[in-house]
Amino acid sequence: MSLETKITFCRICEATCGLEVDVEQGRVVDIRPDKKHVVSRGYACVKGTRWKATQHSPDRLLHPMKRRGEAWEEISWDQAIREIGAKIRALIAKHGPNTLAHFVGSAGGAILMSPMFRVALYEALGTRRMYGTGTCDTMNKFRVNGEMYGSAMRLMYPDVDNASFMMVLGANPAVSGNTLYHLPRSQERLAAIVKGGGRVVFVNPRRIETAAAGEHLFIRPDTDVFFLAAFANELIHKGHVDRERVDQYMLGFEKLCNAVKTWTPERQAEVTGIPAETLRNLVRAHSQASARGGPGQRGAALYMATGVNQGRSGSPCFWLLEAINAISGNLDRHGGTLLGSGLVDMAEAMGELGLRFDREDGLPTVSGIQPSGMLADDILGDAPDRVTAMIVEASNPLLACSNPNGRLDEAFESLELLVSIDIFRNEVGSLAHYVLPAQTWMERPEIPYALQSFAGACATPYLIYADPVLEAPPDVRPEWWIYVRLADALGATLFDRKPLSFAAKIYARFCFTKLGRLLPGPEKFLDGMLKNAKMPGIKEMNEKHRHGLLLPPNDGGNFLGTERVLTKHKKVDLAPSPVVEAFSGSVEDLYRDEVANRDRLKLIGLRQIKRMNSASSNNEALVQETTNFAYLNPEDAERIGVTNGEPVDVRSRHGRIRIPVRISDEMMPRTVAIPQCWGHAGAEGLPHAAAHPGVNSNLLAGDGPENIERLSGMSHLSGILIDIERVRTIG
Repeated sequence: MSLETKITFCRICEATCGLEVDVEQGRVVDIRPDKKHVVSRGYACVKGTRWKATQHSPDRLLHPMKRRGEAWEEISWDQAIREIGAKIRALIAKHGPNTLAHFVGSAGGAILMSPMFRVALYEALGTRRMYGTGTCDTMNKFRVNGEMYGSAMRLMYPDVDNASFMMVLGANPAVSGNTLYHLPRSQERLAAIVKGGGRVVFVNPRRIETAAAGEHLFIRPDTDVFFLAAFANELIHKGHVDRERVDQYMLGFEKLCNAVKTWTPERQAEVTGIPAETLRNLVRAHSQASARGGPGQRGAALYMATGVNQGRSGSPCFWLLEAINAISGNLDRHGGTLLGSGLVDMAEAMGELGLRFDREDGLPTVSGIQPSGMLADDILGDAPDRVTAMIVEASNPLLACSNPNGRLDEAFESLELLVSIDIFRNEVGSLAHYVLPAQTWMERPEIPYALQSFAGACATPYLIYADPVLEAPPDVRPEWWIYVRLADALGATLFDRKPLSFAAKIYARFCFTKLGRLLPGPEKFLDGMLKNAKMPGIKEMNEKHRHGLLLPPNDGGNFLGTERVLTKHKKVDLAPSPVVEAFSGSVEDLYRDEVANRDRLKLIGLRQIKRMNSASSNNEALVQETTNFAYLNPEDAERIGVTNGEPVDVRSRHGRIRIPVRISDEMMPRTVAIPQCWGHAGAEGLPHAAAHPGVNSNLLAGDGPENIERLSGMSHLSGILIDIERVRTIG
């Protein structure tokens, strides 16, 4: 078989960069950025271009496996589905439907078909116990969107290519892409703002790689809420508010003013480390960019991501940021922040999944996801419907979630049924009773991540379709198929529609048999989705738009004053009561806590260009260091008495780890950064990761209600107070 070049796109993160893949005899030979891709235009990071080592890893799962004691045996799919189904039926009969839970990681959330059938199965069974890494990184945004705009899926994104001022908090897009919107070549595009006479400011406790595209400003971890409150108040106080737009399209302005009125630039400076005059200068620059009609005045946008989301005030921070975008006249404006249009209206598609209060502890279920920080309690508790069975899809929550002193390990070990659906047997898989092999992104047809395709969260609107690059190994299955087969075994009616459910089950029974070659595949489903949205079908996409199809640009003016605003009064709520009450009820206590602890160290996470959470840990082409490090400012290292490479003990009130240090002036004093999702010493099914184990920093994070933001269910994973001691050797 001769060498063939396939055009596809990466699905490791939301950037979804275009790729060229050389394939010979069913194996990847080389992966390169696609220079003709309509948006990424020859850019792709090493996580995508070095995927070959993951795709063809000798450690990959190729057959369903069942654990018997300490040993693993290969079983058939029929046996796996039958036995898992029987165990689920027995546990639901004994404890009720909520005894069955599900946990999904970002890789599973990025697949279009899997979430549809996963949710349909769990809804048919009547369980509410759906968890995911969303409550470790983004659920605060979905909660605030629901409160301000009427739906979690009203996702605003910055109009990067047309802004003249942009401020980015808690994000490092050059390394990790962007959260909840599509922006490949992010550093190049942000730098273009500066080249065009604009200004880009990165506010972060670490001088991040992306800061080379603009300016960097240190901020003490988990104090962004005070900075944003003071920014909003200064904006209001100086009269930089577009009152015409506010009065016409928004509610709650006076309530917003009242909430932030005590937060002056001087007051926030006491705890953030950002001088008062610096904040005033930023407000002036922002307001000049926001003004209409002058030269170079193309709009301004504020954006924040995981580093702020994971703090104690992730939801109030996002509310303040969105309120600033709105009252300054930049919401729904060219060069400001925009709402895209996707293949479907995700707000309508989400329906009842937006926000529910279906837990006895009063914590919310946001976008169908319950707090991951309550998972150990929900398993180890004594409630009659406690979780006794769980399916984990494309995730490693033992490393991704707060896990004080290994409590989550204990919880997973106690489950009566644990099923892992993945491409490797990771730490969760080693505790599982069954591991089920899933396809990789190279083995399925796809259009981009739902937030791009369905919600239109793209700074450059476009569409792309890709056929599978490779044929999946014969005993590997897509996730949607697994859920349909389980529904068949459990007698569950999918989508609450018997004919559709019956058809799906019949299709799943036969699609991987000889007869299946005569049946339409997932490509037919995607083709119908595209055509239903008045887009070219997959045949035309392959023939005319292999590198993507640019869609009409989004110039704004398609949200405010339209039916797309889904609040009760059809106006943006600048001061939703739950968020304002949470802010007002906690912000003074948090401020006093910051003043009292201003001299203590705080822990933050750190993204690495060669790692995507825990998913790339077994890729020998990416992971070569045997450990992660605790990054310290030279001033702190000198005070502690430690040099590069020396081990230190890091303690929080939740746990303790030992890790070597790296000294870097990129760090703000009194701040420590540790890359997350390491700690693979016990990874039996990941031998390369086990040889390069590192340390799990989430052992320092707490779980339970006191360590969860009650608005969004988000775990507190950034800005954790810690103490560090040098490890003293004897002899």
